Amino acid sequence: MVAVSGPTVAIVTPVYNGAQFLAETMECVQAQTYPHIIHCILDNASTDATPGIVAGYQGRRIPLITARNAETQPMIDNWNAALKLLPRTTVYFRTLPADDLMVPHAIERMVALGEQYPEVSLVSCQEWMGPHLLGADIPSSRSVFDGRSVVRASLLNAIGFPHLHCLYRYPRCGLPRPFYQPDFHGVRLLATDVDAAMRTLISGTCAYVHEPLVTTRWHAATVTSTDMIPNHNKLWSDLQLIDRWGPLAFNSEAEYRQCRDRHLRFYYRHLLLWHIQGKRRLLDLHHDWLRRAVALPYSRDYAYAALEWPLSRAKRWFRQAATRLNLVHPNYALA
Repeated sequence: MVAVSGPTVAIVTPVYNGAQFLAETMECVQAQTYPHIIHCILDNASTDATPGIVAGYQGRRIPLITARNAETQPMIDNWNAALKLLPRTTVYFRTLPADDLMVPHAIERMVALGEQYPEVSLVSCQEWMGPHLLGADIPSSRSVFDGRSVVRASLLNAIGFPHLHCLYRYPRCGLPRPFYQPDFHGVRLLATDVDAAMRTLISGTCAYVHEPLVTTRWHAATVTSTDMIPNHNKLWSDLQLIDRWGPLAFNSEAEYRQCRDRHLRFYYRHLLLWHIQGKRRLLDLHHDWLRRAVALPYSRDYAYAALEWPLSRAKRWFRQAATRLNLVHPNYALA
């Protein structure tokens, strides 16, 4: 390990059978203009060419800390285990999935902002997710935001805050164990990256780079493609986040309940559509989850959700029209 004179940034990459994209991801780390980086890689007992790719980057400009699991672990367990590779000199760290990318000056720009505002807990930036640019709706007139307001606005869907590619300041008291929580409401926590960011934001502040510095790949093998989208898991994931962080993010119990009820009516409209379409597997899956959250719908809930649908569509249309005319700002809930 080399001695460094500036803040050390650890980039953590947990990987399992990532040979298709891993080399490009490791190359983007090696191309970073910020000089004080260590790349930590944990191979989750891959059976493809992953070990050889990792070995091929030993001795390059950016030093590596590597390890390999004897047996394949669940993804979140592997992500948490990868964070144990962080060196003691770490000042900032971030998780970079084995198929995602950063522009060469990404770490340099994020560290510079973090050093400019030493009170912030994390630094985020705009993110390309497939064809979509996340975070362009964050007010460009500011670079620092109250974390609790960011969580509240995210739960209200008032902003599209990028949670995955955050650069975290290593806390003086050490990392929460586990950093990525495995479950909530008694089932797997789906948006573990969002949850980790919200836990950090809820009691701190964040800095934001108004520039797309990172890219999240969409491809057939991602969890999003194989699980989240086919099973409409975001409906349940958002409820998990609302129930976990809503009581802390909102100013009152009434505001939290209002946010939860609005999301559930949206959720129930999907359930009603699945009833009509005869999608029994989806219904059983989501009914089991909603039962755990004490949120199973009654007949009246379906009725309210169906009646509200045209009104919600009209409200969305008017808000989009007002935003285009600069009458309101889309991130109105971000303090």
